Amino acid sequence: MARVKDLLKDKIPRELLELVPTSFDIIGSRQGAVAIVEIPDELEGYKYEIAKAIMKINKHVRAVLRRVGPRRGTFRLYEYEILIPGPTEVIHKEAGYLIKLDPTKVYFSPRDQSDRLDIAEQVRDGETILYLFAGVAPYAIAICKRRNVHVIHCVEINPIAVRYMIENVRINKLKGKIVPIEGDVDKVAPEFYYKSDRVLMTLPLGACEYVHHGILCIRREGGILHFYHVGKEPDIFAEAERLVYETARKLGRDVTIINRRVVRDYAPRMYKIRLDVYVR
Repeated sequence: MARVKDLLKDKIPRELLELVPTSFDIIGSRQGAVAIVEIPDELEGYKYEIAKAIMKINKHVRAVLRRVGPRRGTFRLYEYEILIPGPTEVIHKEAGYLIKLDPTKVYFSPRDQSDRLDIAEQVRDGETILYLFAGVAPYAIAICKRRNVHVIHCVEINPIAVRYMIENVRINKLKGKIVPIEGDVDKVAPEFYYKSDRVLMTLPLGACEYVHHGILCIRREGGILHFYHVGKEPDIFAEAERLVYETARKLGRDVTIINRRVVRDYAPRMYKIRLDVYVR
C-alpha cells in the first residue's frame, strides 16, 4: 500500500518530506471515518496536500482534522482545524463492539484498544465497577462484551459524551449492565464510597486530583484501582506511585501496586501509564 509520503514526493520539497507524519488516527469504519493528524508548523503550507493524500489512501475517510495543541477545558477536549470538511459523527468498530461518537465533541482514542482489552481480561464475572471520567464508555463496553459483570457505573461531566454513552449502551445491547451518570466526579464519587470491586480512572491528565475518590470507592474488603497518569523520563512511574501511596496513607488504607503498564507514548519523553493497585 502506498504511504502518504509516497504521494507527496513531487509536491513537498525533499528537505521537508521527512517531517510528513507517518501515522495518524482513524476513527470510524468502512462505512465512514474521520482521520486526525498532527502536522508540524514547518509543513503549514502543505497541510491540505497532506490531508488529500490521507483521503486518497484511506477511501472510507470522509473528513480530515488537524489536531492543534493539548487537551483543554472542563471536558479535556482537543482543538481541531478542519482540513477537509465532512461528517464527523461516526460508529467506530473495535474488537467486536461498536462505539458511536463525534471526536470533535468528545474524547476518544483508538490507540487505547489494547489497554481496554487488557483491563477487560482482568475483570471477573459478577463485579461491581465504578468508571470515572468515562467519556463515551469505551472501557465499560469492552469489559461487558467479555465479562458478565453485575454493573458498571460510568461517571462523565460532558453532557454530549453522556448522550453518546447512552446510545452506545443501546447499540451494544448492554442496558442494565452499564449505568450512565452525568455529573462532576467530586460530587458523584462520594455516593459510591466503599461500594466497588474495581475503579477505573482513565484520565491521564487530571485524575491525580481525584485519586482519593478512587481509593475510597473500593470496598472495605478490598479491590482494584486502575490509575492513569502521564509519566516522564527517567522514572516514568515514580510520580504516580508517590501520589497513590501518599493519598492511601492519609486515608488510612493499605495499597499494593500489582502491575505497571506503559499504555502508549504521549509526547517526547512522556508516556501515558497505568498502575493497577490493590486497595484494602
